[in-house]
Amino acid sequence: MGVVLACPATGYLDARLMPRKNTKRIAAFFERIDKRIYRDALNYLEDELGRIRDMVRDRTGGNTAIVQQTFAGLTRPREALLRFSDTRVVMADEPEATLDKLFARFVERDFADKQYHDKILERGVREVLARANLREYFVAGAVGTEDLHVRFPFVHLRDGQPTIAIKPLDLAKDEPNDVYEHAGHWVERICRLKKHDLLPGGMLFAVQEPATDDKRIRKAADEIVTELRDLKVTVALATDAKAITEFAKAAIVH
Repeated sequence: MGVVLACPATGYLDARLMPRKNTKRIAAFFERIDKRIYRDALNYLEDELGRIRDMVRDRTGGNTAIVQQTFAGLTRPREALLRFSDTRVVMADEPEATLDKLFARFVERDFADKQYHDKILERGVREVLARANLREYFVAGAVGTEDLHVRFPFVHLRDGQPTIAIKPLDLAKDEPNDVYEHAGHWVERICRLKKHDLLPGGMLFAVQEPATDDKRIRKAADEIVTELRDLKVTVALATDAKAITEFAKAAIVH
């Protein structure tokens, strides 16, 4: 939930912490944690890190040992609600840019891009189809024409034309805007295909629902599901193997 970086050679010591309102990941790991206590601890740590940063800037004066000693004292193992991992070394030219990069990777998890969770859901749907002996009826392919087409991970073809398509879609985002941004893109694609009469006869979205009680996020997810159904698209939970199997069985009769 944060990164602290020290560069003794330049007198640099700074930190970046996860926004206090983002408690979903912490609560997922520690189900019994009191979110208020966590936020209070984060507030304290943020104030303490700010105090230490300002102290180092005021006292360094070319004494690189102060930075190193302060960093070691800050990150040493202790019994506390919030703990530091083992320290490590990184070679870099710009400490501030490196702090941003480390925060993006270890806290914001930029390696898990918008498509990452959809890929995990695809794997699940693929396993469902395989267990039902339906995997051979589907291939990854495009729906549409040369001028307008959308690729889907599971497409059933008859005489070279797509008749059924399945698309896993992750709606379990951290913010409502993330739901709209990611899933809204697919609503627009389906709307465009429908406008040009290019939708296959069967279209299923296997969705991962938000795992949060946040009403704003759930409202955004419900809105996306409603929009898809208004476009005559079938929507089922990605965990509903029975619904996915029943839908996919239509491929057998084609």
